[in-house]
Amino acid sequence: MKKFVLVSLLLAPLAMASSVNPTKITKVLVGPDYGTKVFITVSTKPSAVPACQTGNIYDFVFDGATDTGKLTLSVVLAAYTAKQDVWIGGKDSCQLYSNVEDLAHIVAL
Repeated sequence: MKKFVLVSLLLAPLAMASSVNPTKITKVLVGPDYGTKVFITVSTKPSAVPACQTGNIYDFVFDGATDTGKLTLSVVLAAYTAKQDVWIGGKDSCQLYSNVEDLAHIVAL
């Protein structure tokens, strides 16, 4: 887990559009209608979001099919199940889904 956190922090952009610390994951959405996308809702909403973030239910999205996405999904589900606090941040873009911010990092606290 610590290796994943380190890799996530190294890959995260220096300037993030949104960041919440601490918060809890309250919803995780996956399904055939969304392909490999994984949507996350957090209990404390980010205060700064990109202009493209117009969705009001889900706060972040990532691709669960990539190697990094599979690691991220395991951390997301573990934190969700354990109701563990996380630090989560976005990429200042909505490339995966037009109105939900792309996930940049998640740190299980």
